[in-house]
Amino acid sequence: MVNEEKLKKTISKNLIRYRKMNNLTQLELAVTLNYSDKAISKWERGESLPDIYVLSLIADFYNITVNDLISDQETGERKKIYQAEKIISLLSVVVVYTVATIVFVYLIVSNISVQRSWLVFIYALPISATVLAFFRKKWNSRVYDFIISTLLVWTLGLSIHLTFHPRVDKMWMIYIICIPLQLILLSWFILKIYYKK
Repeated sequence: MVNEEKLKKTISKNLIRYRKMNNLTQLELAVTLNYSDKAISKWERGESLPDIYVLSLIADFYNITVNDLISDQETGERKKIYQAEKIISLLSVVVVYTVATIVFVYLIVSNISVQRSWLVFIYALPISATVLAFFRKKWNSRVYDFIISTLLVWTLGLSIHLTFHPRVDKMWMIYIICIPLQLILLSWFILKIYYKK
């Protein structure tokens, strides 16, 4: 039989783990559940327990069962699924570059007149960053989010620059647009760390 203290400890540990797996702060979770962040904090410190209704809401939100929140161990199957999703995100990037390579080879061997067919690999950069951004929750890392968002901004700028460079004068100024976007990303990253609990 599980005693109350052990159950509180298990639930608090699982609440923290699932919140962090979903890249949420206590405040973000509190807003979603319509509770105060102080209540979330108490649950995560094991000072009190959420009632069964709230546990059910949390489980639905994370797409898990209530048993996942109250059980002491993570199932090996769930870990395998999580790892498989990470591998799928990386394989998706490989698919992007495979398609880019096929397009590049096709442009070279066909009679289509394209001067800079190598640009397909440059275009693959922001597409890859977008694919990785789509799978960002699987990595559970704010640093990862920041790096991928940064790559997306600058590789998109690079793609636009190289596409129009010879024909449009001063095309390098596209990078001036990237600077404030980068500053916004950096500010957002710092704020998320600052408000992380």
